[in-house]
Amino acid sequence: MPITQLELARRLRAARKACHATQAKAAKALGVARSAVSQIETGQRGVSGLELHRLAQLYSRDVGDFLEDRFEERDPVTAMFRAHPELRESPAATASLRLCRELNREVANLHELLELDRGISTIPEYSLRALTSKWNAVQQGKAAAEKERRRLDLGIAPVPDVANLLGAQGISTVLVDMDDGISGLTMISADGNVLVAANRTHHILRRRFSFAHEYGHVLLDRELKAMLSHARDRSSLMEVRANAFAASFLMPAEGVRSYVNALSKGLGSRTRADTFDEEAVTRVEGRKRVDTQNIELHDVVRMAHHFGVSCTAMLYRLKGLDFVTEDERSSLAAQDSAGLAKALRGFLGLPELDDSDGEIRVHSRFLAMAIEAFTRSKITERKLDELGRLVRVPDLSQRLRQAGHRTACGPVHEEVQ
Repeated sequence: MPITQLELARRLRAARKACHATQAKAAKALGVARSAVSQIETGQRGVSGLELHRLAQLYSRDVGDFLEDRFEERDPVTAMFRAHPELRESPAATASLRLCRELNREVANLHELLELDRGISTIPEYSLRALTSKWNAVQQGKAAAEKERRRLDLGIAPVPDVANLLGAQGISTVLVDMDDGISGLTMISADGNVLVAANRTHHILRRRFSFAHEYGHVLLDRELKAMLSHARDRSSLMEVRANAFAASFLMPAEGVRSYVNALSKGLGSRTRADTFDEEAVTRVEGRKRVDTQNIELHDVVRMAHHFGVSCTAMLYRLKGLDFVTEDERSSLAAQDSAGLAKALRGFLGLPELDDSDGEIRVHSRFLAMAIEAFTRSKITERKLDELGRLVRVPDLSQRLRQAGHRTACGPVHEEVQ
């Protein structure tokens, strides 16, 4: 249904306020007097297509946002641009954030069509005291991970598929091309739908860590609604906590201890609890340590395979649990970088992770909702293909026909935008 001029005026005013732009700034972008912007925002003056395009750019929105039936005043992408203004200078970052916003909007539409419970309503929120230090952030992240593993009845076992686990909690996961410094992001819409994205250009094991990191944000920082995990922020208390959560969630302390004990290796007292994000470490000082027995790279390779993480992540976790010193971690990391870990995986018969169908698994919840909506004749074949293309699954309707799929409710009669 076309929106009225008065409703468009309201949306433009709300979008300007959401990104803290003044009417004077909007007037400058349009090349008109400030009074003209005031008239536009009260519905007394129409807005041309070119003007709407310029305002959308200024407010970090898509033009379509202002014309859809659904309009979210507190746009998560606008919030991310406000927190990271440097991203405006990167066309790739702008495109990836807008794609995530479009996917988030489509998730919300599918939830509504299928009358599903909102994702956030089924996910616990761990109420914690305000962060005061990096050490405090580490402890909160570890405690939350242990609670969540207990809630999910994971014991000390590895998490088999993080994206699938998030999907079971009502969280939609996607892969999106992003700038290398961005590992992932989380968007929580006003009506409670949760979308978590990881950087498609990163290695599958790093993406796995990123999904766990973003899950930590969902559990611990959801009031922010929009969170972008950027390398330059890794030392912030919120990022330290999310990294600590991801490490403890993927590599539970008792699970690592059990594995190391089976190797007859020693354990000392903790000296620090560094956090990491697959690329770099944030130092968090702790208590004095004692000597440990040597852990060799082949041990690390086997443990990394067991817990489904990179050797880098496994080494930082072993150091955080005081199984290796910093010198030992650095030495083992150098061997890994030299290619020894890859050779050891071959000697030990440990296969490389197959990423060939990784995207399908990550996008399975989104695709399943789209197929269900099509099956119920809630969306057309054309819309189904459009949703498939968003996650790089072309010709989805044709694939379904070839598999013998039929809608349960007869012919489709309504196009859903």
